[in-house]
Amino acid sequence: MQNLANFLTRLQVFNLRLITKSELKSPIKEDVEKQAYSLAHETHYYDSFTYKSEIRVLKDMALIDLLSLTDTSLKREFELLKKLKERFKLIWTNFHQHYGELKAEYPGNFIFSIQLDYLFIVNNLQSDYKDIYIGDEFVESLHDTLKIRDKFLSELISEVDEILNPRETFEEWMAKQKSPEQVEDATPKLTPKIPYNPDAGRPKFNHQYIDDFLQLIRTYFSEEHFSQLDALIKADEQPASQMIFNGNSNKLADAFKQLYEANLIVGCNKAELEKWILKHFLYSNGDKVNEYSEGWLSAIISSDTKVCKSPILEVRMKDKVPFLVPTVRNKKNNKY
Repeated sequence: MQNLANFLTRLQVFNLRLITKSELKSPIKEDVEKQAYSLAHETHYYDSFTYKSEIRVLKDMALIDLLSLTDTSLKREFELLKKLKERFKLIWTNFHQHYGELKAEYPGNFIFSIQLDYLFIVNNLQSDYKDIYIGDEFVESLHDTLKIRDKFLSELISEVDEILNPRETFEEWMAKQKSPEQVEDATPKLTPKIPYNPDAGRPKFNHQYIDDFLQLIRTYFSEEHFSQLDALIKADEQPASQMIFNGNSNKLADAFKQLYEANLIVGCNKAELEKWILKHFLYSNGDKVNEYSEGWLSAIISSDTKVCKSPILEVRMKDKVPFLVPTVRNKKNNKY
């Protein structure tokens, strides 16, 4: 089980480096010799291809270890993985509460405020009374490494879940529609699978509000991707590729959350809405296109914490009837 141990250790250990402000990629001119935290050696500050590949390989090797276990042992390890997933959900919630979209500098106790030191192992962490600079570069690198770790933990949990609870594929479901008796007779001894349901968990938008919603978010998508979004929401036509939202990642998630909580999106629970967003959307803050992560979305959609400081819209009520109100768009340029 050494591969599994290596993967879980890699997920839960953060190796901070102490550098000077002058070594940052976007250093502030003042106090250039002041100490600063850095995690850029892990993520290379938004250029984390090698790091991502490393975590992916460790995840695949961990799965090989898990495949050798008995069902009882596998179920026990599965429960432990889910407990770790809960800690990632908590760190995302804490991160959102203290994250600032346009902040250049964070308080010296930022790491302690989000409980990174409590939830995980943080090497080289200094006391918060020491004057160590925490800038946006560190916080964005922390976000990036959390996202990658969370992504591959979620993948491993999904793969183990599929082993323990196999699901009927679309092809198997189609075969049953053509000849259900023949399929049942041919596979009487197989472990029962969770029946495939083509409509399960798919968000359904209230048609009365679709055009208003699309109009409010139109400027955040290219014309090509907006056309695909229109077809997805109105007719459930699957897009050719993931659609890119041009803006801060929490804006789009917050918009969907507001629609859901006003019952303008039905047919799914919040976890299924999160998976739908993961499947269909990317986001871009500048030149780099990023993936959403399950934990990041969960901290926005499934948490009661209000994490979007400049939302796209607000859902308001008048005489018990909801209506969509546009908000003032933040004109400031995002540094990334």
